[in-house]
Amino acid sequence: MKDIKATIIGVVVFGLISLPVFSAEYKSDEVIVKFKSDTVMGKSMVSGGNESRSMVIAVDDADEAIRTFTDKDEVEYAEPNFEIVAESIPNDWPYLETEWNDIDLSGAWDLIEASDSGERVVIAIVDSGVDLDHPDLADILITGYDFANNDSTPEDDTGHGTRVTGILAALGNNQIGVAGVAWNINIAVMPLKFMKKNNGKTTGSLSDAVDAIYYAVDHGADIINASWGFDSYSYSLGEAIKYAKKQGVLFIASAGNSSQDNDVKSHYPSNYQYDNVIAVAAMNRYGDLASFSNYGNSSVDIAAPGEGLKTTNIGGGYSSWVSGTSYATPFVSAIAAMVISQSPELTYVSVRNVLLNSAVVDENYNDLNSGGSVNAYNALTAESYEFNESSSASGSSNQIDSTMMALAAGEGSGSGGCMIDYTRNAGSAAGISIFMMLLVLFQVPRVKHLK
Repeated sequence: MKDIKATIIGVVVFGLISLPVFSAEYKSDEVIVKFKSDTVMGKSMVSGGNESRSMVIAVDDADEAIRTFTDKDEVEYAEPNFEIVAESIPNDWPYLETEWNDIDLSGAWDLIEASDSGERVVIAIVDSGVDLDHPDLADILITGYDFANNDSTPEDDTGHGTRVTGILAALGNNQIGVAGVAWNINIAVMPLKFMKKNNGKTTGSLSDAVDAIYYAVDHGADIINASWGFDSYSYSLGEAIKYAKKQGVLFIASAGNSSQDNDVKSHYPSNYQYDNVIAVAAMNRYGDLASFSNYGNSSVDIAAPGEGLKTTNIGGGYSSWVSGTSYATPFVSAIAAMVISQSPELTYVSVRNVLLNSAVVDENYNDLNSGGSVNAYNALTAESYEFNESSSASGSSNQIDSTMMALAAGEGSGSGGCMIDYTRNAGSAAGISIFMMLLVLFQVPRVKHLK
């Protein structure tokens, strides 16, 4: 099965990379031309009796020559003589080629390189702000806001938001620091600060978090990254996420670092039932669920790298080892951004289902909704399926076959199919008592980041 899967992936990659990529660099004084086989020139190019080949022609202006050749009936095609660069992993990617193989970022980067950086995707990082002058981040930042200090400068004073942002989208191929997961797409990061340093911890108020979510939606965010959480149900936070859903915005949240089953003990915002929410667990370098990560068959969706990561930090610096579901979350946000950049017509439901349908299923992740870890290459080549939010919930989801053959087969039943119920479990909120409602109404939970 592995050989079949590798062959299919190889054929797809070869086909995509073989397509003309006119945004790439090419020689200005040469073009490649193939003449039709029934022409005089075509016959002269026949080698071995039955193979017609293209030829390189020296020209004064490649663009003009291509237009001229394309208009001629005897020409099968004319294209630039592209400069092919053997570079699918950026020169500042901080990991070995053998690390995080299950995520297949190099395959995804190759696909994007073969097309282009795609449509612009705006990701709101609702967090502790960002180092606004960081050399690996400054060029991807757009206007944000500081809700913790009520000003327009969301400068990070704790490092958490800067680390999250670096994993997501630090500039690649600039020969400094690190590269983010989505380094080669057209990405813009909107830093929204609601947390700040408080007695050595990174905390913020719920109301500021809610304000930040509304701001993100109203200012054009496609994705909201929420690398934080607490265990109290909040109506205002739920309404803000529902508002994001109505506007077609994905909300990607960390599952938490308490080694708990979120189906039993709820964690918010990752436990909200809306179908724009993706709850992310952390995996380690060995392909297992990280020991600290929360899980839940119906409340936690998918795993992503979240242990021993390298990323940006405040003061223009870098962190060599960070762990937590906080840092797994931007991995998923970045891959969602890849999908949107290449297929902007997809709805948020489709993007969510693409990520879950294309997960690499593994028994280590039986306690997750998708049953596996996120895979960037599969996500970019997967088919999408629309699911109705009103469909009935189930306590567990069908296992997904993540091979391209199974994805192409359409919706099926049993362990070999791609059908999965994505309706989320509301957790303890649905059966809340009057006493608990009063507690919820009168308590003001502090929001602590997930280190």
